[in-house]
Amino acid sequence: MSTHVSTSESGLPTVAVIGGGVIGSTLVSAMRVAGWPGASITVANRGDERREALVAAHDVVGTADAAEAVKGAAVVILAVKPQQMAEVLEGLVGSLEPGVVVLTVAAALPASFYEERLPAHTPVIRVMPNTPSVVGRGATSVSPGTHATEEHLLLAEKILRATGLVVRVPEDLIEAVTVVAGSAPAYFFAVVEAITEAGVMHGLDREMSSLLAQQTFTGAAQLLAESGDTPQELRRRVSSPGGVTLAALEAMSNAGLQGVISAGANAAVARSKELGAQLAG
Repeated sequence: MSTHVSTSESGLPTVAVIGGGVIGSTLVSAMRVAGWPGASITVANRGDERREALVAAHDVVGTADAAEAVKGAAVVILAVKPQQMAEVLEGLVGSLEPGVVVLTVAAALPASFYEERLPAHTPVIRVMPNTPSVVGRGATSVSPGTHATEEHLLLAEKILRATGLVVRVPEDLIEAVTVVAGSAPAYFFAVVEAITEAGVMHGLDREMSSLLAQQTFTGAAQLLAESGDTPQELRRRVSSPGGVTLAALEAMSNAGLQGVISAGANAAVARSKELGAQLAG
């Protein structure tokens, strides 16, 4: 790390989180779990109610002024919408410490977008979390910009560790991460919703159908994570020749299941690139 980086009494870098929404608050919680003292974390959020709730829940410092929040911070986490990012960066530049490390969770915007607007040689790391991070079961990627070093990446991983799995990917693969992890929880919820509706259509009451679907998918995910077997192998074990499960899978395949998933993935990548081009332009 740069010798300019500020640390708290714990020896951990001081952090400013800009944006107290779902992801911002999740990262605050993760840092507290990882050992960051509350006094070394400052959250900037314009809405009083949300900011005060975060201060009360995590014993951190709160402010409505983002420029004030980053003064003295060694790490700045940008957790605002991509559409707000240019304005936020413009307001922060004059208050950033020399050697500050910038982590951004905003989708679509490349590291170069930040590097062009921040002081020369500022390390930028793109972070792509997903919503299960809220319950410590997330899948998050980190992608270094031009000036981010191994030490910067290790720091980012330390901040993110309590959110779940953290992997490194080059920035040119970040859209692929969006497909597999960033947007995929919504695909999963849509499938659970569809399975629930199928149960209702065949006679289950909605509460029972929803409960069974949730537990089945939770259990299946845990089985996949802990068994060491591939999804293909686990699927084959459930699909007895001539049985009801195989009949269902064949019907789904004939209805274009793989094509539907591919179409969704392609649409997500295309929209990410389109949004990035619009905002960067």
